[in-house]
Amino acid sequence: MRTRMRPRTKPIACRRCHARKVKCSGESPCEGCRKVGKLDECVYPRKDRVVQVSQQYIADLVAENERLRQSSLANEDTEPDREGAVLSETPWFVNTDTTHTPILVAESSDSAFATRFRQVMSSAQHAHLPRVHFPTDEALLELSDADCPWPSSARARLLVRIAIKCLGRCYHIVRPSSILEELECAIRAPSSVGIWPKSKLWAIFAIGEMYATKSPALGDAFPGILYFARAMRITRIVSERPTRDAVEILLLLSFYSLCLNRRHSAYSLAGSAVRTAVIMGLHLNIPVSQLSDACEREHRNRVWWTAYCFDRMWAAKLGYPTAIRDDEIEVDLPSNPIIEERSPSDFPDRDYFVARIGLSRLSGRIVHSIYGKPSPQPAFSLRVHEAFRDLRHWLEDLPVSLQIDPKHEGEMDPRARSLHLLFHQLVILATRPILLHVLRTDRESNPVPSSAVALADTCVRCARHSCQLLTDSWANGSFMIFDFFYTQYLFAAATVLGISGLLEGKDSQDDKEQFDVAVQLLSQLKCMGNYAAAEFHSHIDATERLMEITQPDAGGVITHATLDPITMEAKDDFIALSEPFLADLLDQPLSDLEFIDASMYLPDMYLGGDV
Repeated sequence: MRTRMRPRTKPIACRRCHARKVKCSGESPCEGCRKVGKLDECVYPRKDRVVQVSQQYIADLVAENERLRQSSLANEDTEPDREGAVLSETPWFVNTDTTHTPILVAESSDSAFATRFRQVMSSAQHAHLPRVHFPTDEALLELSDADCPWPSSARARLLVRIAIKCLGRCYHIVRPSSILEELECAIRAPSSVGIWPKSKLWAIFAIGEMYATKSPALGDAFPGILYFARAMRITRIVSERPTRDAVEILLLLSFYSLCLNRRHSAYSLAGSAVRTAVIMGLHLNIPVSQLSDACEREHRNRVWWTAYCFDRMWAAKLGYPTAIRDDEIEVDLPSNPIIEERSPSDFPDRDYFVARIGLSRLSGRIVHSIYGKPSPQPAFSLRVHEAFRDLRHWLEDLPVSLQIDPKHEGEMDPRARSLHLLFHQLVILATRPILLHVLRTDRESNPVPSSAVALADTCVRCARHSCQLLTDSWANGSFMIFDFFYTQYLFAAATVLGISGLLEGKDSQDDKEQFDVAVQLLSQLKCMGNYAAAEFHSHIDATERLMEITQPDAGGVITHATLDPITMEAKDDFIALSEPFLADLLDQPLSDLEFIDASMYLPDMYLGGDV
């Protein structure tokens, strides 16, 4: 059976001619309307056609519509509860006042976590605070063309030695003996020094000035920034035949850029250093027949691995991709070569550098695993346990000389301290989404699975230990005032301790006091001109305002039910992780964490600010 639908047949004349009952030429506009100047009234009605459709076709359309309606209702019933969730399921972009396109905010960044913390505390979509505490491009361009006098001979030697001591304890970028020889050549005959060695000295002066400054910066001048701007002039040319000097300069500029809180610049420069090193083949072993000098070979290897560490760590801070895959690297790890008499301090013991390379490699894996969006996506619980197993293996392989002795923490090797601070940061990175979820669940008076409590407790214990190491460093005068990493670790620990204080556990009062100490140190660093501290302190200010008006519900106490009380009491208060404790966590049942997978994520958001 067919149904015949017969719409009204419309005339072919325009509306004006049809109304006046005159013949219409059918043009657009028609001849009659053109003659009298009524072009805007020459409108033709739409002409419909008589169509035939089968009754079965109409029935099929109705059935399809009903099926789609039922499918939509089913999806709504199974949609996870996103209210108060702690991560974004898809990339998080923010709008800025200075660019035409949004900037990508990585969920792994400390500032993004602080924003999520505020959102969970008040169940509101608080805007991401803009990152405005850094020298602008325009300011640096102006400084790069300004007059920058060469420091006096005594000052130049002092700055180079300070840079070698402070930067060289953690990273191998330049050979001390070589850079000191280049400095002496520049002092004796400035005109004989090429543009690349001179630019490298400018960059080292900047880092030396930064480390040498212990008092507040004068005005808005960050220590060493004029030297840095002068050294940056070399980047206006991309070398077609790069030398090792080019890689070293890029690494020096990248490190200083991070201390300026210019994180995107630091990331770009570190990536350029890796790519420049790849052009030179530093990621591969060079045959002995082509480079027989063992010290030069070792310097070549260590420069590569420093570029690798910078690229991995900077990328982890921003949540961005790295410049090279691990399976593309074939060069040997650092070794202990036979040292020449002229350079006894050029190559410190390899153990520290190998350990840092291991942590740098893990940083990329953890960020990709915990915060990445792989398809298909493994369960969150599996990703967390995989990260913990990797960290445990690193801890098991750590040489005794780099382990922490609780009885002598105040006298520990600064290199060991930096390693453990980075280790704690990675544990915090892997577990703080769970801690934030525990806070949200606790504030809703819902039960928290035991394994989630154990992992959240691990996050808090690492924050406590980091805070203690940093305050000890401040007390003994070894805290680097303008160093980005110490400032970042302090902020990350403070945020976690702030959450722990809200949970009202048995140690919450101690955590609140440590939180206050960390905030005071950040405030002092801000007053001294530390750009990163100024940014982080703005997040702390916003968080404290919410903490004052948002108190946890009565009875919301988190207990450490899954942890062995005897084991816990036997440990030092600030030893956050050790092998037995980490093993206990790895033995927790995975099923207890499955609830997180369905409620961990937020819908897309565009919030005002920048990472």
